[in-house]
Amino acid sequence: MPLPEPVAAFLEQWQGASGSERANYQLFISALCALLDVPPPEPARDDTRDNAYVFERRITFA
Repeated sequence: MPLPEPVAAFLEQWQGASGSERANYQLFISALCALLDVPPPEPARDDTRDNAYVFERRITFA
């Protein structure tokens, strides 16, 4: 069974990706969210209570 065209295009785009682990992750996640038709992570805010779905959430150790 062939892959749906959007899935095949996504896999082709990312098949040759290289670089460090963090080099492309935000672009990859954004493209994956678009493929899955789900909202992408939101911009981070100063108040961490608002950062439920962001790329890099600041944490503080007590």
